[in-house]
Amino acid sequence: MLKERLKKDLLSWARSLADFFIRRECVCCSRPLESFESGICTICLSEIPLSYTWSSNTSFADKTFWGRCQIEKVTCLFLYKGKYRNLVYSIKYKGNIRLGIRLGKMLGEVIAEESIDYIIPVPLHRRKKRKRGYNQSEIIGRGILQALRKKNPAAKIETRLLERKDFTTTQTRKDRADRWLNVRDAFRVNPEKALQLAENNTIPHFLIIDDVLTTGATLDACASLLAESIKCRISIATLAAVP
Repeated sequence: MLKERLKKDLLSWARSLADFFIRRECVCCSRPLESFESGICTICLSEIPLSYTWSSNTSFADKTFWGRCQIEKVTCLFLYKGKYRNLVYSIKYKGNIRLGIRLGKMLGEVIAEESIDYIIPVPLHRRKKRKRGYNQSEIIGRGILQALRKKNPAAKIETRLLERKDFTTTQTRKDRADRWLNVRDAFRVNPEKALQLAENNTIPHFLIIDDVLTTGATLDACASLLAESIKCRISIATLAAVP
């Protein structure tokens, strides 16, 4: 106990020292952060526009996939609007991994399903991942895993089952039709990993992870491919959703 207390005191001292030399700002409002705050200030965190998609099976997020691949549940943490868009931007382009894990854990805590077996981050093409240095969906997934393991200790992240075979351009400025065409054939299932899962004689429950839900084109492409390749159950979770 004394060792843990000393560790916390040293961490607090280090943060205070860092604050003295480096200005730490809230990614949403740019207010200087206190030593106990990380990434987002307490005020912005308390006012985050939660989506409450987890409270219903007929939320706007669920309806995005109606008539497409069969999805059991779609859960999004907050609405992608206003200053809160900066949260995703900071994780995706500024390397704010700590914030990604923190918000991912918050997302994992509201996911109702307790039977998730594998977290499947939407993969990046190796060129894009090499340039960025990480996959933001995988970072969010690591946070989700911390929360989900309290419900299912056997849950794990699987990053080799689904692969990106084509280098697609960014979806950010594309309209609905272009988004679908951009990702229609962008992914493939790793046959060796799929065979390993099939040999388990179980029906795995996959949770596909992405940063933002917009048209659902990318997520539907991933879900459809998995459903065609493996007998499985599929749910989806994203950090944010366009209202």
